[in-house]
Amino acid sequence: MARLIRSSAALVVAFAVLLAGAPAHAQGRTEIHWWHAMTGQLGEALVTLAKQFNESQGEYEVKPLNKGSYPEALTAAIAAYRQKNPPHLVQVFEVGTQTMMLSGAVYPVWELMRDNEVKIDWNDFIKPVVGYYTKDGKL
Repeated sequence: MARLIRSSAALVVAFAVLLAGAPAHAQGRTEIHWWHAMTGQLGEALVTLAKQFNESQGEYEVKPLNKGSYPEALTAAIAAYRQKNPPHLVQVFEVGTQTMMLSGAVYPVWELMRDNEVKIDWNDFIKPVVGYYTKDGKL
């Protein structure tokens, strides 16, 4: 299960969609709203990981929110983006890739890392995932 969670996390990172500007501050912590479509055991694991992360430090608070099925989460994220009230991150399934790209709501991971001067070793990512989410040589 840990491998599946890591794979899911890599997928999320590979297609992390930062839809908003600066996160909201609450009680001195930066809130990060993360919409997802994980249910059952994986949904419980995701909530547990977010809770562990939140308890491990005091600067950020990840707030995962299940938005239903993958198509429902995709639709909700695009609608929220158009209403200028999107989550900071949204997990999107592979089939939704083209829809997200066409929506204009995507902040490509390579740009996010560049804009924040974060060095990433792209070889650390799962090769098929990187390949799927790469366009014109950029993730």
